[in-house]
Amino acid sequence: MQYNTSNKKFVDFNQYSTPKFNFLLMIAHSRKLLLLAFFVLISCSSENEEPDPVVIDSTPPTVQIGIEGFSTLSGSTPVVVSNRIVVAIAAEDSNGIAKVEAFIDDQKVGEDTTAPYEISIDVSQLSSKSAAGKYTNYTLRIDATDTSGNITSVEQLINVDNELPVISDVSIVSGDVLATDTNPVTFSVMDNEGITSVVVYINNELQTEFSEGGVLETNINSTLLADGQQTLKIEATDVAGNIASFEVDFITDNTGPSISLENLIEGSEIDELVVIAPEINDEYSEVASVEITYNTERLLLEELATPVSYEFNPEEYEVGEGTFEIIAIDALGNSATFSLTAIIQRRLLEINIPEDHYNPAISAAVVFLSRMDGSLISWKEILPEDRQLIFSVAESFEPTTEFMVTFYLEDNGGIASLTTHQNITRTSPGVFNLKRPPRPEGVVIERPITNFLSNDGVVGDSASSNGNFQSSDDAPARYTVFMDTSQELLSVVPAEDPMLQQAFDQLYVTELFSFKNMLIPNPPPADFIFDKANLRDDNLENGQLTVSSPVTLDNTNSLLFITGALSAEEDMANLYHQMFVWNRVGFLDTPMEYSLNSTFYSYRHALQFGNYFTERKGTPLDSYTVPNLSFDYSITNNELNLSIQGNEHLVGRAQCVDFDNLTYVWHLTFNSQTTTNVLLPELPPSISHPVENAYDSGTIKVEKVELISYGSISTYDEFRTELMGNQTNLLEANDWYQLIYKSRTGDFNTPIRQFLFQ
Repeated sequence: MQYNTSNKKFVDFNQYSTPKFNFLLMIAHSRKLLLLAFFVLISCSSENEEPDPVVIDSTPPTVQIGIEGFSTLSGSTPVVVSNRIVVAIAAEDSNGIAKVEAFIDDQKVGEDTTAPYEISIDVSQLSSKSAAGKYTNYTLRIDATDTSGNITSVEQLINVDNELPVISDVSIVSGDVLATDTNPVTFSVMDNEGITSVVVYINNELQTEFSEGGVLETNINSTLLADGQQTLKIEATDVAGNIASFEVDFITDNTGPSISLENLIEGSEIDELVVIAPEINDEYSEVASVEITYNTERLLLEELATPVSYEFNPEEYEVGEGTFEIIAIDALGNSATFSLTAIIQRRLLEINIPEDHYNPAISAAVVFLSRMDGSLISWKEILPEDRQLIFSVAESFEPTTEFMVTFYLEDNGGIASLTTHQNITRTSPGVFNLKRPPRPEGVVIERPITNFLSNDGVVGDSASSNGNFQSSDDAPARYTVFMDTSQELLSVVPAEDPMLQQAFDQLYVTELFSFKNMLIPNPPPADFIFDKANLRDDNLENGQLTVSSPVTLDNTNSLLFITGALSAEEDMANLYHQMFVWNRVGFLDTPMEYSLNSTFYSYRHALQFGNYFTERKGTPLDSYTVPNLSFDYSITNNELNLSIQGNEHLVGRAQCVDFDNLTYVWHLTFNSQTTTNVLLPELPPSISHPVENAYDSGTIKVEKVELISYGSISTYDEFRTELMGNQTNLLEANDWYQLIYKSRTGDFNTPIRQFLFQ
């Protein structure tokens, strides 16, 4: 059997009754200090009494021993030790000590030759008990041998206990989450011989001490600990000094879940349906319930850990300031509250602006909203980077309350263009999706001609070159062709918007009066020669139309324009060629003839007769009936007054122009069925322009007024939805429109545009 004798330690000598030991115990608590003092006293005694070399030493040493962990020893009464014994030996002799030795059952297990003497003995290999369950007594013997060979022995019975205490039935398990100040933890500590100490630590800090084993209980006050992982450690010591340890990690959580809300912040203005979808997390436990309230009114209570969301409709609540609260409770009962103040408003209008919408020549752009009495509600400047403008008000604005919106643009030449849409509501159209106007860029191409006489005339135009065709306003390309016989040149001016990348493949050219025609490539190749001999009329057909009217017309001057698209692709892109034009004095109920090229894919035409105008899909009708409608108008102090006879109208449109100074053009659109007094809106303070002076002085001039009806649009609400809000092409949402006009001069020019800036 092998024993470890390498370690030396000091022990407590309280068991010794000599005066020297009692004195040392009074002045030192450390085993090492005590042994050191003891050794010094013995050494001093030896130095003062030199042995007589003549006298033979037959006196054995005096020996006293101590075992670490035991205050008293009685040789015949066994002490129970664990797997290691540390023995301190106080040996004295007048001639000196040669060595001290340790034996267990007469087998040497250690030796020390240097004072202070200490022998560490490994007894882990000794049996603890017999087969009958009784302790086995072992005899520890310490021999002290002096320099003369005299030996003194001291014996002590020992029992070996290598069994650790057992810590079991701990009520807390790894990963448990604790909250509040009361969390009892029970556990059992048992040992085969007995427990002398049980100590409970939390994060290595003393929590509770017990002096015996059994079923024990401690309490964890989680409120004294930071949230997160903690460690509970239990140490149990038995009578033999065996120490058992048990550790378990647990979590404390005294904080409610975290709550965040991305789409709302403090002071948010809410004017549309908003989804309240808070992000709720709890690091250490599950979310048990979530409640959302507005001004203490419960909106939602969800008792699940799943994500929650609530659609909040501001229309159901009064305008003004209110408070949202989100209360989240975790599975431990910890709660957290997130609150923010928001402002409920009423959204009047949303305007979406595409990239590069306004021409670079625009120096100022403003949008403003007004009440129907003309008073200003709100205004905003449009910046180049703006892609959306939203107008909301902190007042009770009913969904059916009408108002108006005005777009003000001023170019770098100082001319202002204004477009006002009246009789709109919060829900109709609700949104204006503006379009980027096409911006064709043209070049002049000249090619030689042949076989033409000096008085011959040839022209070519696209429909977008003619202001009568509003359906072609958004065409991505246009062209004009004309001939100068004196120079023997044909000038071709195609214009295309490079951003839209659509163009005419061919250009349609007609001879004046005869309407002979031909298609030329776009652009004409460098070797192209325009030859009169290539003009043809075999594709022409003759047609007739008549106009009837139940009302007296101001005049019977008439204009007819016929255009065509060569393919379905051109039709979709509004790329139409002008193929026929007349300008004549007409007669009611009398047929009027025209020529039509029958080889085109699709057709559109525009007819003006007196103060009647219409634009339609297809070729001209056989007959037209002027609406039974007449009206007059006047303007006084910025108020347009209408006197209307007849019901065949839906939309009114007025054109205000300063022809004397050419400083402004103002187009207004209104519900002619409900409005006979059109009030011009007050201009916002940011506008400083001659139009402001004209408004302030009440001298705004009205050039022309139109009353319009549509083929398939019968209500103003349909008009706002179908045409106004999305700037929809007139003949895409509708097969035709017609109007009766009245102007200051009696002239028609072209239809008043709904959007001036397109």
